Amino acid sequence: MEIQELEYEDFGRCIRITNEILDCVVSIETGPRILRFGFIHEQNIFYNDLDHKYTSLDEKSTMPAKNSVYQLYGGHRLQICQTPQVDFPDNAPVVYSTQSEGVTFTPPKLKPEEIQLSFEIIMGEKATDIMIVHSAKNCSRETMVFALFPSTMLAGGGMAVIPQNLQAQEGRPNRTINLWPGTDLKDQRISCGSRFLVIRHESENQAPLRIGTNNLPGWIAYALNGIVLVKRFVSNPQAAYPDSGSTCEIHLTEDFAELSSLSPLYQVKPGETIKHVENLSLYRMDRLPAFQNEDEIEKWMKELLG
Repeated sequence: MEIQELEYEDFGRCIRITNEILDCVVSIETGPRILRFGFIHEQNIFYNDLDHKYTSLDEKSTMPAKNSVYQLYGGHRLQICQTPQVDFPDNAPVVYSTQSEGVTFTPPKLKPEEIQLSFEIIMGEKATDIMIVHSAKNCSRETMVFALFPSTMLAGGGMAVIPQNLQAQEGRPNRTINLWPGTDLKDQRISCGSRFLVIRHESENQAPLRIGTNNLPGWIAYALNGIVLVKRFVSNPQAAYPDSGSTCEIHLTEDFAELSSLSPLYQVKPGETIKHVENLSLYRMDRLPAFQNEDEIEKWMKELLG
């Protein structure tokens, strides 16, 4: 694993991590965000908001103007999920440290909640995947309830595959599909079968679309231009999850598809740290299955994952 500091796009100083097969680039002037993830010298499957289209103002903030604007920036980020939901601006410099197996990125503590977020990227030699260990420490004097909510913004034009939960207990429901306002199950971008939920990104379709599921198999795939990203995570069927029991979510805009996994809701005591791990893998796969053919999709996924 090689680590170097460089300037990337218009994000300023960043850290590049590579193992000669794939590389990722992480911002350290703001964020942190994983801005790039791909095979070396090939496409970046992540979306970057170079035009700063996706911003919102924290009207309650007492920080200087720059630090009171929440910007998505793009790529992969860590946030917390709580009630009420608050997006914390993260426009300050990031501290990073290297270990034998990876690099840890730590922004300033969230104010006024006093939560310390961080994530560690672990990249194996000659591997085509990275492990991301997301952490949050309660630095306050009060017990808080929240979940970890890492989100990955992917370049538009691809197709997402989310497995349906097939575990069954007699007489009990086994699948949850949560719809955000404006989402329409008759939307032509959605194919909801008995085994898979398949969603296409179409830049010309700007209708709202955000869906959460109880994804117990613990993976989501996204295919774009011959590259497939698979996000893996652990879902606990005995735990309580935010967003009406969602363990994963997909959100579309005209520019990107955002895939998220969620940790269970934790009661985090003062001084305690919670963690949530994701694995992001890259594969080459030129062929795409038919959008509404679940037999083809299942065969395609078996070829992909082995």
